[in-house]
Amino acid sequence: MSARYELPPGELDRREKILWAAEFQFALNGYHGTTLRGIAEEADVKLSLLMYHFKAKLDLYREIFARRQYVNVSRVTALEAIADLSAPTALDEIVAAFANPVLELHENPRDLWFARLVLREASDPSSHERGILQEFFDPMAGKFIDALRRAVPGRSEEFYPWAYLFAVGALTQSSFDVRIRDLAPAVDVDAKYRLLRGFIRAGWEASERP
Repeated sequence: MSARYELPPGELDRREKILWAAEFQFALNGYHGTTLRGIAEEADVKLSLLMYHFKAKLDLYREIFARRQYVNVSRVTALEAIADLSAPTALDEIVAAFANPVLELHENPRDLWFARLVLREASDPSSHERGILQEFFDPMAGKFIDALRRAVPGRSEEFYPWAYLFAVGALTQSSFDVRIRDLAPAVDVDAKYRLLRGFIRAGWEASERP
């Protein structure tokens, strides 16, 4: 995929154009490697206009995650719709609630940059200073961890949060297809959706071993 982003169809006001340009720039260059001036140039607006809408870099960064919060809302809604978390089918349903709304981002070039931005934020050692994960992801994470306790009982208390984070790692890393093409040029990239769900499910179901 080339280093560009797609704007949604229709007329966009300048604030929306700034947000799309910022999402792309932050995903491409990371929080510290992105400048407000660069975002303004990407959005084809004056820096003064960007500063009018967003007083600081962190304000703009936070707004990107706030406007994409519908993804996590969709995940929690699907999780809370599971009728019986102790049923044999519950783990498959939890995996679907966890992964499907994110994988839907991968199917649209316009949205894939946000999936890549989440990967950057989750893997950035300085992310704790910004509070993005704590505000927009941790409340959801707690719900999935609690669901795992009910769906796969009998594990140690350490198992559940680590199992969740390992799954986050697999899911966020799947937003890039370049590496798999290097390892296996003829691979069916679309198979990742099925394989990823199976990988997460197996990890969550696995018994702990020393």
